[in-house]
Amino acid sequence: MYVFRSAANVWIETLTPSLRESTIIRMKRLIFILIGLLVGFFASLPSFAETIAEDMVSIKGGCFMMGTDKVFYYEWGRENERERPAHKVCVSDFYLDKYEVTQEKWQAVRDYNNSPVKGPKIPVSRITWAEANQFCRDRGQRLPTEAEWEYAARAGSQADNPWGDGIDYDYLWFAGNSFRQHSPVGKKKPNAWGVYDMMGSVWEWVADWYSDNYYQSSPVQNPKGPETRQSWRVIRGASWVDEEEVIRVTVRYRGMADPTDDFWVGFRCASTTKDKSK
Repeated sequence: MYVFRSAANVWIETLTPSLRESTIIRMKRLIFILIGLLVGFFASLPSFAETIAEDMVSIKGGCFMMGTDKVFYYEWGRENERERPAHKVCVSDFYLDKYEVTQEKWQAVRDYNNSPVKGPKIPVSRITWAEANQFCRDRGQRLPTEAEWEYAARAGSQADNPWGDGIDYDYLWFAGNSFRQHSPVGKKKPNAWGVYDMMGSVWEWVADWYSDNYYQSSPVQNPKGPETRQSWRVIRGASWVDEEEVIRVTVRYRGMADPTDDFWVGFRCASTTKDKSK
């Protein structure tokens, strides 16, 4: 660098005063142009929040009626008290994975894959809550709360499902159209907010402890489930092997993802919205 500057100074000294002055002005302009180009280049690189946004959907916070007042039945004729009553809940802004975590993403950072059906774009499954939670934490994210999950799944709808009441084969994989084949993520239509496979595909872990009667005392603002430790965490959304009777956005089960269980449990990650003004 010093040699270059010395050579440039010697060359400039050989010029006439008027030519020397104009040459210096042109060189200064060139330097300013180069600085401007470099500043523009680095400013165009995505920030961490923008990078997250490419993989996730930005969910604008708001209020909705969580749960249902309708009566449905689980196995053994048990009524759906766990989904009742419908109650007002408000959540803050957050990001949510557009797709369930795939086996490809899982195996990029884990040296094992317990999924019964293998495929890079197929959701990872047979995942315990602790494994899902740690995976999200390793990415600087977290599991969504149960309230965030239902809010994002509904995408503004208060019907039994994000697309309306009943079953719409265009939006989910379940026992009625999967033909017992586990499909890759993103092959069905997204909901109104651009999130895929919230219903069907695989059950999804959320952050909350499970309680049958939590809805009777749930707070309105950003509920996070029972404060005291329970026996299970919540899974939501049903799976590709489940029948129509389980396909509704309010269905909630106790999650037990051990190898003998017939639940196909996966997950997606969430992230609290960053303040981009800072």
